[in-house]
Amino acid sequence: RGGKVVEQAEVSGIRDLGTGVAVGTSQGDLRADVAVVSTGTWLNRLVRPFGVRVPVQSGRGYSFSVPAAGAPARPTYLAGQKVVCTPLGDGRVRVAGMMELAPPERPVDPRRIQAIIAAARPLLRDVDWDARRDEWVGSRPCTADGLPLVGPTASPRVYVNGGHGMWGVALGPLTGRLLADAITTGTAPAELAALHPLR
Repeated sequence: RGGKVVEQAEVSGIRDLGTGVAVGTSQGDLRADVAVVSTGTWLNRLVRPFGVRVPVQSGRGYSFSVPAAGAPARPTYLAGQKVVCTPLGDGRVRVAGMMELAPPERPVDPRRIQAIIAAARPLLRDVDWDARRDEWVGSRPCTADGLPLVGPTASPRVYVNGGHGMWGVALGPLTGRLLADAITTGTAPAELAALHPLR
């Protein structure tokens, strides 16, 4: 629909020009009628100048993969351990868990991997934990009240869609659609009222 994807462009800030916005990037300014900020755990810096005070913090989740032998053959949530096992289809299973509050840039903490192993080991007795690979940590943008930030800021040209925590993959497209409709029609749906970024 005429959109353009600009990759590897670090955003330094947003300016409300009165008739539109200018987004400062490492590749120069981008201009548009409005800006929707959906930058995950890096949201605070960009939207604070527009009155958004609800902090978004990095809640980091860890994962790694192990050989499938001894691991569940279907997606399994070990509720008591707060560990998820997901078959990858290549003879391996992804094991994931943890909620670590830390800066998003911090590297993998090996102690967190060991904590997941210690939690899952009593229930998954025949897993070769030493054959693990693909150790990874990813940041989930979390708010203190658990509700995402979706809607307008103090600027009528700068909007927010972020802070979905662990539900971004599922809720991001839905709130994005609702926000897009609100921007284009000028009428915000009732579902977004509790998610207002200036709450």
